[in-house]
Amino acid sequence: MSLRISESGSFKAIVTLASRIITALVGIVFVPVYVRLIGVESYGLVAFYGTLAGSLAILDLGLSTAISRQVAILKVENNKGKEMKDLVFSVEIIYWVIGLVMGGLIALLAHPIAAHWVKAKELPISVIEKGVMLMGIVFATQFPASIYNGVMIGLEKQVQNAFITIFFTVTKAAGVIAVLLLFSKTVESYFIWQAALTFLLTLSLRAFVWRNLKTGDSERTFSVGQLKTIWRFAAGMTGISAITFFLSQIDKIVVSKMVLLEFVGYYNLAFLIASVLPQIISPLQTVVFPKFTSLLAQHKRAEFLALYHKSCRWVAIIVFPIGFTLILFAKEILMFWTKNPGLAIHTAPILQVFAAGSVLNCMMWMPYFYLLARGNTRFTIVQNLIASAILVPLLFWWTNKYGALGASFVWLTVNSGYVLISLPIIYKFYLRGELVKWYKNDIALPFLAAGLLALAAKYFQLQIIPDITVVYFILLLLLALLVYVFIIPELRHLRYRLKWKWPG
Repeated sequence: MSLRISESGSFKAIVTLASRIITALVGIVFVPVYVRLIGVESYGLVAFYGTLAGSLAILDLGLSTAISRQVAILKVENNKGKEMKDLVFSVEIIYWVIGLVMGGLIALLAHPIAAHWVKAKELPISVIEKGVMLMGIVFATQFPASIYNGVMIGLEKQVQNAFITIFFTVTKAAGVIAVLLLFSKTVESYFIWQAALTFLLTLSLRAFVWRNLKTGDSERTFSVGQLKTIWRFAAGMTGISAITFFLSQIDKIVVSKMVLLEFVGYYNLAFLIASVLPQIISPLQTVVFPKFTSLLAQHKRAEFLALYHKSCRWVAIIVFPIGFTLILFAKEILMFWTKNPGLAIHTAPILQVFAAGSVLNCMMWMPYFYLLARGNTRFTIVQNLIASAILVPLLFWWTNKYGALGASFVWLTVNSGYVLISLPIIYKFYLRGELVKWYKNDIALPFLAAGLLALAAKYFQLQIIPDITVVYFILLLLLALLVYVFIIPELRHLRYRLKWKWPG
């Protein structure tokens, strides 16, 4: 009985959701501590690594998603253990080579980056250079982890993946504070700890992957033939990654070059908080993507559509209340979190724009996974090519004119175009007859309920308690949440299953 529960889609989604929530909370909660211990400029250097690693994600070559899809297909076919083992081994070698080469290249370019790219007021070039060299080591150990995550998703072993992620996330975050307090409050100490723990994480993921493959005693070999089975899909994913890079990372690169390191920290801080939205719904990816792939491969369209609309509905139920809260209470959240008025004032407008863009971005996840599950990468490539041609020039203009806030509007504009233009096209040509259902059944009620409740909470706060405290803020949000649970049928049903009882 317990085995069936642990292997059910609901259990996997819950565990993975818990993992992503913990990861998001750890990343957010510990940031003010990092800022106090190493300073705003040093944290800006940490944010710069996030930009660098995100930019180099293009080197993934689409293989992590391609192998996830292929493993999910081989898993439902008989006697494919040897092929699966050779495929994983072949892609694994490619990833380690890329990670080591690029990590070494980052270290070699440390001085030019420190001297000519990053702008700092007080942080010495020598300190920045050492930090960038350590970034190379972190990247070399981090990059191969994505292939093991992809295999675990394809094998539907999300629970093991989640527990490993939780353990290392908490250990890295808490451990680095101990290192900074006990040894040295420097950005170098921060990156040394990150490199060590990231390497252990990657090795742990690798061990779990090979344990779960269970492909017998056959020798694993590097197979060009197995790579050929995924090359077309991987090439399409590479095209998507290359173009998406300009839409998701170029703004951070431009900001890191055109504004001071202090404002790079503010910009990335806003993006970090807004990224809670996709992180919270990302567990659905690990569950629905392999299911989408399996159902489409078996031509079970009715079952696929049921799962597709259910997934879209849950995305809306989760995303809208969090998104509206971030948009309407950005300044209050930043003040409670950092207790830094200057940081809150500079970051709040950027956070509001990022949060709005992230809400729209989340609406595109399920249609995107559907296209990938059926092997279609062309649509996303064309879509992003058009978006890049229009928006990349605007990025330089807006950043030059409005600074970090102007750059954040690129994220909002891109995702507005996705929802207003790309989404109707996807439904017209690939999911004919489902668009009205999406608006009416999946989106409308969560959007209206969350939006009206958030506006009512904001109005109440402004009129009754303008100088709101943390306690009153939490109580206000809890009251809105109770009403939201009462309005949304799925949440009412969940309440009954968990046997919640209303107060009184």
